[in-house]
Amino acid sequence: MRTIHAAVIGFGFMGKTHTYGYKTIPLFYEPNFNIHLAAVCAHTYEHALAAKERYGFAHAAHNLDEILSLPDIDVIDICTPNALHTEAILKALDAKKHIYCEKPVACGTTETRLILAHPNLNKVVTQTVFNNRFMPAAKLAKQFMQEGKLGKILSFRAHMIMPSNVDPSSPMRWRNSRQAAGGGVLYDLGAHVMDMLTWLAGPVKSVYTKNQTAYASRPDGKGSLAPVDTDDASYSIITLANGAVGTAEASKLATGKNTDLFIEIHGDKGALKIDFMDANWLYYYDSAAPYKGYTRIETVQNYGGDKNFPPARHPLGWIRGHADSLYEFLRAVNENRPAVPSLADGLYVQSVLDAMYQSAQHNREIVL
Repeated sequence: MRTIHAAVIGFGFMGKTHTYGYKTIPLFYEPNFNIHLAAVCAHTYEHALAAKERYGFAHAAHNLDEILSLPDIDVIDICTPNALHTEAILKALDAKKHIYCEKPVACGTTETRLILAHPNLNKVVTQTVFNNRFMPAAKLAKQFMQEGKLGKILSFRAHMIMPSNVDPSSPMRWRNSRQAAGGGVLYDLGAHVMDMLTWLAGPVKSVYTKNQTAYASRPDGKGSLAPVDTDDASYSIITLANGAVGTAEASKLATGKNTDLFIEIHGDKGALKIDFMDANWLYYYDSAAPYKGYTRIETVQNYGGDKNFPPARHPLGWIRGHADSLYEFLRAVNENRPAVPSLADGLYVQSVLDAMYQSAQHNREIVL
């Protein structure tokens, strides 16, 4: 069997999450390829060395350039802070490496154009990490939308909300800095909201957005305060190309919540909703049914195939969606075919997010 040699750059929360995927995919799927954790780099070399020893990477590197100099790297897995994504993508494309990149793919229209114009973009396999697409309930929802079960789409509501920025004494982190994060909650959580919405309901025609920053400064961890220049919450009215109108919210000011992702879509023949805190089920309403009310459809770990582990009847966890996303990417690498969602797909979502920032800045509707 072929061995795919993967390098992870950035080893915080998402670096660990992706490494979990590489290590568990052989158990979940018994694939017809092997996975080799070839290299890792992190914000410090000491951190990379610790990851190498703890998780079994073959090589700890000082930086991406060192990784690209290694002879057998197939995949560059990008888990760095947002503002570092584009540089890593461009270097990986220069070296004709396959790319698996966390969202947001880029920061702003200039970076988006640079990536889309690269001559090697369509010569390698690329994928944006929109892991929520890979939950069984989301996959079934996509099937229902493709089958036209909802009829003409009329309205929707979608949000991803959590409480992580509620406490003003919570210290400054890289996600609170535009220099490191490129944007605020729109880039961090809004990317998931707008990907799910556009993937299921269709492309965006226009946006009208209001952003909120709860606190102008936060403790810097050194006894002083640091200015916050990113948004904590974002609220939008979205019009889709098909005429449907609805709302999208991304917030880290949602006291009492966990990491709540929710989407509900209404058509003239039916409706569906997914609550990712209740992700073992898809809720579907059929206007033509003799009974009224939503039907709760069991999806649990129904990933199909005859080698999947554990059996589908067992309850689902968040990290399984990440593992399935990575598995589908590696399958595409192994079969030398395009992966979905590609970097170009991720950059479409990026264009919507940047339009939302433009709307908030100028306090007007922006037509894409």
